[in-house]
Amino acid sequence: MNSRIGGRLAGFGVVLTAAILGSAVAHADTTIPLPNGEQALTTATGVQVDLTRTGEQAIVSPPLSSTPTSRTASVTATVFAKVQNATKGTLTTGYLVGCQVDLSGGLSLGGDVYVSPSSVTPEIAPSISLVPGGVSQVILDTKNLDPTAGAVGVAYAGRGIEISGCGGYAQARAFSTLTVTNDQGSAEITLYGQPFSVG
Repeated sequence: MNSRIGGRLAGFGVVLTAAILGSAVAHADTTIPLPNGEQALTTATGVQVDLTRTGEQAIVSPPLSSTPTSRTASVTATVFAKVQNATKGTLTTGYLVGCQVDLSGGLSLGGDVYVSPSSVTPEIAPSISLVPGGVSQVILDTKNLDPTAGAVGVAYAGRGIEISGCGGYAQARAFSTLTVTNDQGSAEITLYGQPFSVG
C-alpha cells in the first residue's frame, strides 16, 4: 500500500474513532446528585413542622425518539414530614418543569398521564400546549397525614418524566407542599429542591 494513502487512511481512522467516541459520550445517561433539603418551623396556627427531602437524584437520558426537541429523565427521592399539633394534613410532592421555548407536544409522566399547565393534578389529554417560558407542574404523589403518628411521607424511585416539543433549554425542580390544619386554622409549607437541567 502506498505510504501516503496508508497515512491518510490511518488519519481517517483516528477521526472516525473520535467521532464514534464523541457520539457515545453525548448519548450517555447523566446522573445528577441533588442536595438534601429541610424546612423546619412553627406555623402561625401553632403547628410544628419538620419537612425534609433526602436522597434526591435525577438521571437524564437520551430520548428514545432521538429527536432534539425531546427530553427524558427519571427522578428519585424520599420526602418526609414530622408534624405536631395538627388534626389533619396533606403532603403533595412533584416537579416543576419548564421549557425555554415551547412544550407544544405535551409533558407526560410515565407514558399515558399528561399534565395541564393550569392543573395541579394529572389528567388524560391528547396534547398539551405550553406557552414559551411557561412552567408546568407534575404531581408524583399525594398523601394524607396520620395525626396520631404525627408523620407523613412519600418515597419514589426511578419515576419517569418525559418532555416533548421543547425547542430550547429545559429545567426541572422538585417541590413538596405540606398543608396542615388544627382548630386555629390552616397553614401551607413548601420545600423546593435545587433546579437541574434536563437538556
